[in-house]
Amino acid sequence: MRTAVIVGFLVLLLGGCKSNPFGDDVPPKLYNQVQSYEDTVRWGDLHNLYLFAGPDALKSAKVQDGLDNIRVTGYQGSPLRQVSETRWAVTAVIDYVLTDRQVVRQVVDNQVWVSGDDGKTWFLDSPLPQFR
Repeated sequence: MRTAVIVGFLVLLLGGCKSNPFGDDVPPKLYNQVQSYEDTVRWGDLHNLYLFAGPDALKSAKVQDGLDNIRVTGYQGSPLRQVSETRWAVTAVIDYVLTDRQVVRQVVDNQVWVSGDDGKTWFLDSPLPQFR
């Protein structure tokens, strides 16, 4: 009996641990892509944000000048919102410092994620945040 209680407790405890905080309806590949984007911003690897853009946007994208002067100090994202079956949106507030002047700034990043292949790959279909 004691073993059954312990096993039951462990099942309940582990059931509360979810790897996807956005909910079960968010496609796992989208969740992973959004997390990778967030990690890229948090770690200050801002030049690589352009890799999240779709193939068409990537062709015309110009890397913003001065990204080496940015130190990200915070990232707060909203829950993902489904716009359509292959289109999702999330809003993130990014806090950062201009390191040469020690000026604190904030930018709102309105992200739209789309998939053209039924959720196999996801790309950013919105402008990248402009750090000024």
